[in-house]
Amino acid sequence: MVTYGMLQAFLQGAVELIFPDNCLLCRQFLNSRHQRQLCTQCMGELVFNPTPFSRQTTTGAFAFEEAWSVCLFNEPAQKLVHAFKYNSKTSLHKTFVPLMIDFLDRHRVPLQNFDLMAPIPLHPSRLRERGYNQSALLSLPLSRYYKILHTENLLIRQKMTPTQTELGAKQRWTNMEGAFRIKSPTDVNGRSVVLVDDLYTTGATVHSAAEVLKKAGAARVAVLTFSIAGTHL
Repeated sequence: MVTYGMLQAFLQGAVELIFPDNCLLCRQFLNSRHQRQLCTQCMGELVFNPTPFSRQTTTGAFAFEEAWSVCLFNEPAQKLVHAFKYNSKTSLHKTFVPLMIDFLDRHRVPLQNFDLMAPIPLHPSRLRERGYNQSALLSLPLSRYYKILHTENLLIRQKMTPTQTELGAKQRWTNMEGAFRIKSPTDVNGRSVVLVDDLYTTGATVHSAAEVLKKAGAARVAVLTFSIAGTHL
């Protein structure tokens, strides 16, 4: 007689056979029943940002007041972000989000004091092509943890821009001009907003989004990303 437990064990075995429980970076077998995505060694190669990256440590004029980035964009982080963003490894949010929470709590970042949390949106064409917005996969569980109202459609990406990774620093800023608009300005008037994205490079994308929010009357805009590239410390 085949019991439910036997069937469950068979299905679990089939899943592990088809999708081996291997580290996403070095491919080492984890034997964790898919509870972990990285081995201890690869997890240790991710480098936390030594201090919370903030508005005061940046150069140039930004529309946001503060920004926090959790990990430095070293080679392991680059591979993970690329897999998360372009290779449909959506489950990586289960690794990224706890790391972000640990960082924010350790540095006592007062995220719970904000009114709204919103992901950086994708253009509708790119969203259809990719099938998901990687930034929303980070912002939704973070908003639930910190009990902040999550609004995925606060911003609309109205301009189909080339991928920022293909552009130089100056081109990134030009590329993002007029990229966003507010769906309903009354939603942000007088309120504080946290924008969430996967990667901070020059700040052009988040600046453009924050600028639109400020023009709509947002009292305060902050930026939170999983990783940060370059020397912004």
